Amino acid sequence: MSDRILRGALGAALLIGSLAGCSENVTGSLGCPALCTDESALLRDTVLVGAIVLDSTFIGFPRLGESRDISLLSQGDTADIRLVARFDTLPLSFRVTGALTDSLIRSVDSASLIFVIDTVASRTKTPIIIDAFDVDTTAADTVPTTLLPLFRASRLLGSQTIQPAELKDTVRLSLNNAALFAKIKDTLRLRIGLRVRGNASAKVRVLGSAFAPRIRFRVSADTTVKPDTLVLNSGSPADESTIRRSLALYAIVAAGALPVPPVGRFTVGGIAGARAYLQFDIPPIVLDSVQVIRASLLLTQVRARSTGASADSLAFYTQPVLASPSVTDVFTAASSFLGSPAAYGIDSLKLAPRDSGLRSLEIVNLVRVWRAVGVTNSTRAIVLRSPLEGNTAAELSFVSIEGPVALRPRLRLTYVPRRGFGIP
Repeated sequence: MSDRILRGALGAALLIGSLAGCSENVTGSLGCPALCTDESALLRDTVLVGAIVLDSTFIGFPRLGESRDISLLSQGDTADIRLVARFDTLPLSFRVTGALTDSLIRSVDSASLIFVIDTVASRTKTPIIIDAFDVDTTAADTVPTTLLPLFRASRLLGSQTIQPAELKDTVRLSLNNAALFAKIKDTLRLRIGLRVRGNASAKVRVLGSAFAPRIRFRVSADTTVKPDTLVLNSGSPADESTIRRSLALYAIVAAGALPVPPVGRFTVGGIAGARAYLQFDIPPIVLDSVQVIRASLLLTQVRARSTGASADSLAFYTQPVLASPSVTDVFTAASSFLGSPAAYGIDSLKLAPRDSGLRSLEIVNLVRVWRAVGVTNSTRAIVLRSPLEGNTAAELSFVSIEGPVALRPRLRLTYVPRRGFGIP
């Protein structure tokens, strides 16, 4: 992490490499009709080596409740993610069709856990096994050190083996009838932990936002009896409704979450769910005196800290920070005040964690917005994030502003001088 006191205004001395970048002339289509430019001017390039004045890495995304799409991973020490589903309101009775009063549940039959998976993200060439465990405890059960020992054989509720050819979007995992009946009699709640295993890189992505996991069972072996359906419900903490709802379905990281990167780097993605925050300070003289044609954020990618999980590429995209300068907490700005990349036409990239080299992100539309809005009402900052944050071991690493000078982030502008205002 490289938080630091923001530097003062950067002078013109921070501009280097002012070059005649192209031999072609600027045409009227390159500029705004209301801003009269010299149509014979050549495009020029300028690199601002000090335009990025702050970069930071924050981990822990997505936060509880922000996403119910969870990837079960089993990649040894590289990645191990499990899932917890809470069913904290079990029925004690049922009503027979036509009866006037309820009857106590005296047996459980055909119990199963039903959930939907992403068959594209969950493709496998070898059989995989999904295990369900009873992970209920009176201890603080959102803490991995408390929960992980509960994923043991004596607490196994059921297993489902899935062959590659049998992989479908709906999984029906049979549960132990006696175990569910015991929960109905004793505690009236059941908390299930799911784990995937079976090969070196087993992955099952559970789509909890599209179809919340649920339990279905009958109170009789008679197949004509209508089954009961239990939906997700969290009963604790009783005094925190928002947190309580978030804990109905959540992920537990058993292995693979890397800490914040060392000095000289910032990261995106990974099981730890890393986001990078970059803040800019562009001298007013630059934006006021030129018409920006292109604005490229140049980043130096370095080999990721962990590349053993997969050679696959990882996509990441850019979001503008919409917080005003009055929001001084960078973490809050990086997590709660983000604009849509599509609305600003900002670039995205797809890179392999094992690769290294110079990368370029086009942010010209955002730079133009910054000039129009000014620094009083807007923080000139962006966040780099992965759509799979917290769901993949793949992580991208870049040199930060505390790294070697020649490799630090910088902003390259392609522009033409402004020659005045008015209609041509």
